[in-house]
Amino acid sequence: MTNWTVWKREKNYQKLFWAGVINGIGNRFTQVALLALLYQVTGSGVAIGILFAVRMAPFFFIAPIGGMLADRFSKKAILVTVDLLRVPAVLCLLYVREPGDLWIVFTSAFLISMGEAIYSPARISAIPALVKSDRLIYINAIEQVMVGAVLILGSSTGGLLSYYLGNHAAFMINGLTFLLSAYLISRMVFPPVSEDNRRKTGTPAAVSPWKLILGSSALIAFFIMMLTMPLANGIDNILVSIYGLEVFDMGELGVGFMYGALGIGLILSSFFSHMIKRRLLALAFIFIAIEGTGHVLLSVAPSFYSALFTVVLITFAGGIGNICLDTVMMKFLPRSRQGTFFGLMQMISNLSLAVSMGTAGFLLEIFPPRTLSLIVGLAYLIFAVMYALLFARVDLIKEKREYSRGI
Repeated sequence: MTNWTVWKREKNYQKLFWAGVINGIGNRFTQVALLALLYQVTGSGVAIGILFAVRMAPFFFIAPIGGMLADRFSKKAILVTVDLLRVPAVLCLLYVREPGDLWIVFTSAFLISMGEAIYSPARISAIPALVKSDRLIYINAIEQVMVGAVLILGSSTGGLLSYYLGNHAAFMINGLTFLLSAYLISRMVFPPVSEDNRRKTGTPAAVSPWKLILGSSALIAFFIMMLTMPLANGIDNILVSIYGLEVFDMGELGVGFMYGALGIGLILSSFFSHMIKRRLLALAFIFIAIEGTGHVLLSVAPSFYSALFTVVLITFAGGIGNICLDTVMMKFLPRSRQGTFFGLMQMISNLSLAVSMGTAGFLLEIFPPRTLSLIVGLAYLIFAVMYALLFARVDLIKEKREYSRGI
């Protein structure tokens, strides 16, 4: 079986995929245009910092609620509703003209981000409900294609769109992408739940997300991974720009090429999913170690082109690791609790990412970019060993059986 074979069979997932691509590219348009608009109106870096804080805030308290909603109500209805509600939120940005209108920017950014905090866990938990269990590895590989495509197309064309047509055009197109995404998702048909499964699961009772995590040593280990991995991810996201701008003195063009390399690595990782058959966790840890090795190599890259190749290697390894981990978690968790779990994971990972990106600037005042890249690489290697030790005594099959019986 190949990604293409699974793609052709999963008609419903195709709609979710294209909705994700359209939605993601539209969001990138707004992100680029919003940063440009803020700088034009205020000329202040402080306003941009506040914008990032406003965008991250909803994930800390809304994402777990969004996950619980996804477990109790129709995922399709949640996704369509959130898309439709984000249309007026993004179109409000058309009225920003002067510094006195900044409240519109921050309110709009908060509402859009709040929608994403509800949307994301519902979308992730919809995947196992739409596709067969034995096809999850291929679908998660295709998800990497989506992330890579959004990264390449959204960031590059967003800048061009804002430059040639203005920021308002980007906001209007993003509004249209939300409408198109809602239409595609409304066309999805979820497979009916069998009577046996309906009796077995029933209507899920409200469960504290923390109680859900603490009910299994495997989930505690996943929780630790989601808490620690973004600490390194956030710094390397900042380093990518610094390498393009400062280390190799390539300016904005260098940043564009670097982000393009990130997307290419993710897309390439999807083509190797058919080779992943077993021992997914072990493979995930190996590729986290390879990702760390890539950062160590980046710290000594002699030229811009060798750095680009290394960035492709880094995100290729990260993509394979994501495919393995996402598949294991989707297979381990009962479907009736996946929304709650993924909502909590969104909260934790975004909190760690915000802390990491916030401290990256301070670390760059202390360490040169190459030294910091070496430190990040060593952190990935340490994490890989730590995760392997965490899962060394975890029997996932036994834990899944006992955990399902317990809830």
